Amino acid sequence: MVKKIILYGASQYGGEVADHIHDINISKPTPEWEIVGFLDDNETMMGKERNGIPVLGNKTWLDANEVSHYYFLCCIGNPVVKRNIIAMLDSKNVKYATIIHPSVIRSTSAQISEGCIIMAGTILSTFSVIEPHAIVNMACTVAHNAIIGKYSNINPGSRISGNVIMGEGSFVGSNAVIFENLKVGKYSKISSLAMVYSNIPETSIVMGVPGRVIDKNRAV
Repeated sequence: MVKKIILYGASQYGGEVADHIHDINISKPTPEWEIVGFLDDNETMMGKERNGIPVLGNKTWLDANEVSHYYFLCCIGNPVVKRNIIAMLDSKNVKYATIIHPSVIRSTSAQISEGCIIMAGTILSTFSVIEPHAIVNMACTVAHNAIIGKYSNINPGSRISGNVIMGEGSFVGSNAVIFENLKVGKYSKISSLAMVYSNIPETSIVMGVPGRVIDKNRAV
């Protein structure tokens, strides 16, 4: 039976996710998902389309429709914004989709939670854990026993080494590297191309090679 899905967030990234869902559908004998539309709280998106898919409205749509008929997926990369939207969706008792592109290489022991988006070309190694509503973008590697905290966003080409713990709401820029046995604190941001060799405190901003903390008070 085809499942109806609504994507929250009609940005260009939302369009990428829609394309990944299309890839999932064509990889199966029968389609798995029907994308009903987007929700977005940006008023400039009202009445528009993304990838030919209509923007149905904003969060008030949830009160005017029977949400139990649908699965929901939050397509927003900012972990703080995503956390707040998920809290609102939780209050409506919605059910969440999990999207894994057909090209993903995934160990049988890897764990992927509800609401996650695992994009094309990614590798999830032995006993890796992706916590709820995290994004692992295209061509990333998550090595053995690594944990990606809920709401986190791991951007394209990043390398998360073995036994790394990425705290809740972590944001990792494109092509960054986190070396083994490290802990990145909650809601920290690692810049693109950074190489992290040491533990990172919560709410930090890290840049450079080697990665250096340039701010310990990132707003969350």
